[in-house]
This record gives sequence, C-alpha cells and structure tokens, in this order.
Amino acid sequence: MKRIASVALLLLWSLPLWALTPKEIVIKADQLDDGETSISELTMTLIDDKGQKRIRQMKGYRKDYPGETKSINFFMSPADVRNTALLSYDYDDDAKDDDNWLYLPALRKVKRIASGNKKDSFMGSDFSYHDMNGLKIEDWDYSMVKESEMVEGNDCWVIGSVPKKEVEKEVLRDTEYAKRLAWIRKDNYVVIRGKVWLTKGGRVKMLQARGVKQVQGIWTISELEMSTLDRQGAVEHSTILKFDNIKYNEGVENNLFTTQRMEQGL
Repeated sequence: MKRIASVALLLLWSLPLWALTPKEIVIKADQLDDGETSISELTMTLIDDKGQKRIRQMKGYRKDYPGETKSINFFMSPADVRNTALLSYDYDDDAKDDDNWLYLPALRKVKRIASGNKKDSFMGSDFSYHDMNGLKIEDWDYSMVKESEMVEGNDCWVIGSVPKKEVEKEVLRDTEYAKRLAWIRKDNYVVIRGKVWLTKGGRVKMLQARGVKQVQGIWTISELEMSTLDRQGAVEHSTILKFDNIKYNEGVENNLFTTQRMEQGL
C-alpha cells in the first residue's frame, strides 16, 4: 500500500501544474500583442464556385484606446467600391456591443450596422461583421478537443466552443454559429485554423491562416482565407485577405476614426 501511495504521489507531482484551461488559452490568443497602432495594405480576393475572381484593394488603420480598439478600412479599388469604408469600435467590456458603421459613397450615407445584422456578409465576402471584430469570449463554453495536433509542422491545441446555455438563443440569432473549433499554436498562441458550423443549410465555414511571421517583434498573419462549404463539403465561395506593408506603433491620427472622416475618404 505504501508503494502504491508513493507511485500515486509521484504521478501527481509529475502533472503539469502550469497547464492552462481551454478558456485561458483562448484568452491568451485574443490578447496577443498587436501593437498600439497598425497600418496595413489589404488585398481582398473573392472567388466563386467556378473559380472566377474579383479583387479589391484596401488600406486599414487601427489604434488602441483605454477600454477599446478603433479601426477603419478604406476601399481603394476597383471604381465601383472606391471610398467605401468600414469603421469599428471594439470594446473590451463583453457586456457592451461593438459598434460598426459602413459608408457607401453611392448613397452618400453612413449606415450603422445593427447587432442583428452583424452576421451578414461584409462586402460580399465570406467574412461576417462578427468575423471582422471577433466574438465575445464570455458568450461561449470551451473544451479541449485535442491536446495536440500538428498543422503544417506546428503543434496546436484544438479548442472547441459552443454558446453558453443562458445566452444560446441570442448568440445563435446574432451570429448563426452553432459550434466552433480553433487550432491554436502552442509556441505563440496564434490561431492558424478554424471551423464553424452554421445554423442554416448545414453549411460550414473554414478559416486558414498563412505566412505567420514576426514583424517588428509582433506575430503577424500575412494571409487569411475563409471558405464557405455546403452540406456535401463542396466550396461555395472563398475569400482571401492578404496583408502587405504592415507597420506597427507608428503615428495614427485620432480623427481617422470618425464617421465624418469616412465620408471624406482616405
């Protein structure tokens, strides 16, 4: 009996007491250093089920403020979307809804995106307004699906999440996301793959991050691809976001992040 007790105690001592819970891993991924400001050039490629492509160019700015992050993206080309702009206020407080505004130059009007519409496609892409801002961490329950899975040579945790019971109806209504998986690198907490099950039509969205590298000491994704699959697994549509000329911690003016500036264009 003493020997059994000694072995049991040794096994307990050998357990990784520092191990993180799935939620703690997700929080670390969400809180990765992304600089106080960022400036980037973006290329959005829309690909339909026949492989035909539409390409759009954007320029994006972001700045951190106490309790919130503000960002704005201006469309540069082609001509039919030039000067379209998306302004976002992402609040640290999960109890407060993020704010989004879209400026459509053809209408010469700034439109506030209502909470119920944030599940909609952003400018015909596979990214919703929720995808652009991020979902509220506290609205979801998390579980460890796999302690280890290799993705392109990177050891990852596979974290599953479903809406919490007390907010399930609201989350399903606002996001149309029934459950999610995230592949998070163990060495730097970057999410490099994602899978989302939609509530309608048996469809699935797949996210893939590529070209993860350090820029000015900050882990940076060079390319994101989001694909929408039908219930048979065939790709209906894909969107690729490519980030170029990324600069962190450079001067970004406060007056960029206003609805008035949206109307003025870049």
